[in-house]
Amino acid sequence: MKNNAMDYLPRMVIFSRVVELGAFSKAARELGLTSSSVSQHISALEAMLGTTLLHRTTRKLSLTEAGHSFYANCSRIVDLASEARQLTESLHKELLGELRIAASSFMASEYLVPALDDFIRAHPKLRINIDVNDHNIDLMDKSVDLALRVGKTSSENDVYLASLPAVLCASPAYLRAHAPIRHPEDLPQHDFLFFTPHGSSVEVSLKNRGGQCAQLHLTPRVSANHARSLRRLALQGHGVARLLACKVQEDLDAGRLEVVLPDWELDVYCAFLTTKYRESPPQKIVKCIEHLEAYFRSRHPAPASPANATDPA
Repeated sequence: MKNNAMDYLPRMVIFSRVVELGAFSKAARELGLTSSSVSQHISALEAMLGTTLLHRTTRKLSLTEAGHSFYANCSRIVDLASEARQLTESLHKELLGELRIAASSFMASEYLVPALDDFIRAHPKLRINIDVNDHNIDLMDKSVDLALRVGKTSSENDVYLASLPAVLCASPAYLRAHAPIRHPEDLPQHDFLFFTPHGSSVEVSLKNRGGQCAQLHLTPRVSANHARSLRRLALQGHGVARLLACKVQEDLDAGRLEVVLPDWELDVYCAFLTTKYRESPPQKIVKCIEHLEAYFRSRHPAPASPANATDPA
């Protein structure tokens, strides 16, 4: 029957330290064992190998010919194990290896890539892979370390970055051709352009300056998992779109789109980070999160609570 590696690998370490320190007692103190236990391990190793490795006297130890040969191999294996441990620790503590980050096309171009500029320069040994998807991917399935998302945080481990206001907007041509929208109750008779919903209807919550609230379930005429496409459809006059204000600010300023119900506010969205690591994330994850938090604070300095953040749109 073959010997189990788990039986002799620890004993190889003990044997190496006995040889290097020259005494069972010294090896025992370093390894946290008793001298008799060390002696028993060496004897068991010799029995497994079928040969004598050490000449023992009351005054000193000396290697047999087989012991010299075996020690050379033991020393190599112990060194390799030490290197493997050090490499693993360095991947955890230092910014080395690969960092995979997922984001939507808008968040990648508008926030992630600009934020990573200094981070990439500061860590030349770190390889970064950006996965652009306009839907929330499974981090474990895609081997993604970190995802920058917009919507509602789903875990206490998610890292809140900023609140991003959203607006209902439509083209002037659409608004001229359809019934006026003066109150939330007018909305159901209109065409809507929404980010791909999780069901057949989308929940829209609004609140005006007087504290009145309205909550509607609206069915989209067109839905998509790509916000830029929804913006284009709105510009073409196909309906009312719910979009982040920052995505359409230039269109609003230029009059290409108009805010619908300007006296009513939608629930804000939340920009946040989520990671597949729940405990002891590698240092590259920790440092990247800290860097992105600082970047979002510089872009959105006003404090805001994510408590009312809505689902992605």
